Amino acid sequence: MNQSLVARKQNLQSIDDAVCATIGTSRIERIMPGDSPYRRRSSFEQPDFLKDLIRRSRAGDTQAMGSIYEHYKSPLFGLAFRYVNNAAAAEDLIQDIFLKVFTNLHRLDNDDAFVGWLYRIAINTCLSYIRSHKRAIQKQVSLGDVEAILSEDVQGYSEDMLRTSIAEALQTLSPKLKSVFMLHDIQGFKHEEVAQIMDCSVGTSKSQLFKARMKIRNHLEKKHAL
Repeated sequence: MNQSLVARKQNLQSIDDAVCATIGTSRIERIMPGDSPYRRRSSFEQPDFLKDLIRRSRAGDTQAMGSIYEHYKSPLFGLAFRYVNNAAAAEDLIQDIFLKVFTNLHRLDNDDAFVGWLYRIAINTCLSYIRSHKRAIQKQVSLGDVEAILSEDVQGYSEDMLRTSIAEALQTLSPKLKSVFMLHDIQGFKHEEVAQIMDCSVGTSKSQLFKARMKIRNHLEKKHAL
């Protein structure tokens, strides 16, 4: 096997590794640092800390509301952005999401289910926005302004081109497939947590994630990104 062919195979493998990192979980911690609330080390790891903030927020404590907002706004912004592909719209959605959360906090019966309940509100708010702004949502968008999703050693294929191809691939997914993919592979939720948020079975979460990954890979292959 000549050296040029070996180099090409190694280059394709490096690209494939980058894509697998985007549509899998092996390097998601490095690719999307801080994107999941479970990756952020803070007092929220203490079992009763969040419950106390929820209790105080119900009583109208704005400081407690602010703590919840500051902790979850970054991962929720990432989630919203990947739905609407527009930073300004994502910022507006964050405000709408938290307004609904704090307005309806008294309806939450089980404080242990807060995170799943929060993400369910976030996803439903994003889907509602998409339904009413279909024409305004661009189908092609670069994710470069949000997070770098490629390793620095990928060569031979333009990083901007690959970012664009992956962003396009995400937009080809149905709302349910995109939701499961983003919750599991980007936000870092386990299938049991995804099932709770999406109100589906664990098996359904796993099968939809598989379908999402396959659709993304097929799209990238058609774009000759793999």
